[in-house]
Amino acid sequence: MKAEFEIKMTTGTMYRFLMYHAYHGFSGIFSVVAGAALLAYYFATMGDGGANKWIYALFGILFLVYQPWTLYTQALRQAKLNPVFKEPLHYVLTEEGMAVTQGEAASEVKWEAVKKVRETSKCILVYTGSRNACIWVKEQMGAQESPARELLRKHVSPKLLKLK
Repeated sequence: MKAEFEIKMTTGTMYRFLMYHAYHGFSGIFSVVAGAALLAYYFATMGDGGANKWIYALFGILFLVYQPWTLYTQALRQAKLNPVFKEPLHYVLTEEGMAVTQGEAASEVKWEAVKKVRETSKCILVYTGSRNACIWVKEQMGAQESPARELLRKHVSPKLLKLK
């Protein structure tokens, strides 16, 4: 069995990956809970007086807006400036692993080297390190999505695999 497809990285795809990575960990969950709690406290005590209550609203908004904004600017920078994302990445998945080529550059990853696989609504993320992943955009995979899923299910341990 074999699957072959090309993925062109965009700012939106990179942003979704960074948001997924940030908000599926403790710090992301904490920032949402803390921001919501600070805003709730501000609105709950709004009529109680006190000159410094605005600081709770300010920090609540910062918790909820700052991280997504910085992730967007980081995604914009990476997608536009990183030479790896200038041209599409060509993936060939086989029984042995996956080969990734871009122009003259090529690399191979054996299935045993895959650390985990996660699926979002628009992408399949194949982690080869704790923060490094191959981002496969389902829309760009087209008909090759099904064979790619079969290869992942066949060669990646079920403990590491979370596909919908």
